[in-house]
Amino acid sequence: MRTFNNIVAEVFKISDAEIHDGLSSKDIPEWDSMNYLLFVAELEKEFDLSFSMDEVMTTQCLGDIRGIIEARGKKHG
Repeated sequence: MRTFNNIVAEVFKISDAEIHDGLSSKDIPEWDSMNYLLFVAELEKEFDLSFSMDEVMTTQCLGDIRGIIEARGKKHG
């Protein structure tokens, strides 16, 4: 099973050492609209959950997304 950080690193092409909850699209060059949707889809598949359109549109940083996963009781590694 892949972890949240594994998926972040894979989709956005950054090292695990660079990943922290404050990262946003302003900090990650690969975080464009297509990669963000791919990221959301990978999280949904890996953690067996669905994000609402509102959640997808209002999250600002990795911590927001991690918080949604945790609020649903999913272990994300």
